[in-house]
Amino acid sequence: MNEQNNKMEKIKRISNIAMRISVICKVFMIMAAVVTFMGGIILLAVPRAGNEWDRLREVVESGQFNVDIRLFGFDVSTDIAGGAANFDKLALATGFMFVMCVLFVLFALTLHYVAKVFKEIRDSDSPFRPAVLKRLRMTFILIVLMSSQNSLFFGVVVAIALWCVYCIVDYGCELQRLSDETL
Repeated sequence: MNEQNNKMEKIKRISNIAMRISVICKVFMIMAAVVTFMGGIILLAVPRAGNEWDRLREVVESGQFNVDIRLFGFDVSTDIAGGAANFDKLALATGFMFVMCVLFVLFALTLHYVAKVFKEIRDSDSPFRPAVLKRLRMTFILIVLMSSQNSLFFGVVVAIALWCVYCIVDYGCELQRLSDETL
């Protein structure tokens, strides 16, 4: 019995540390989202004329400027040199800032749910509770979405692995419920 209490205390201590780290990282992601959003707003307000834009157009027309964006497993590659006449660097940079803002918000949301999972584990008598399982569901969905942005194959592998973990925790919850009923 004492060994079980020691293990549970260790789980609670580790969950507390993980929760705090998740909250700190979430704050940084929110700050990054605010900074990129404000950067996008500032880029919208920048005038489109000047020497900097002329120099940029020269770089673009020479073919030295490529944009390669990977988002949720899909590659969006744009060779700006091919469409230099239609190129608006300000729109591209602004769009990039807003896309990064959305990604930082998704990271912050994922970390928010991760922190909730660890808080639930820390505050419960056992990590195998339905409340923990409920929180894991949304957390795992967000983790799969975030891992899919580099490669769809990687996202599928992460989804399968997290589904297995979810099923294991679900089985643990069932065993915990049966154990509680027999007492």
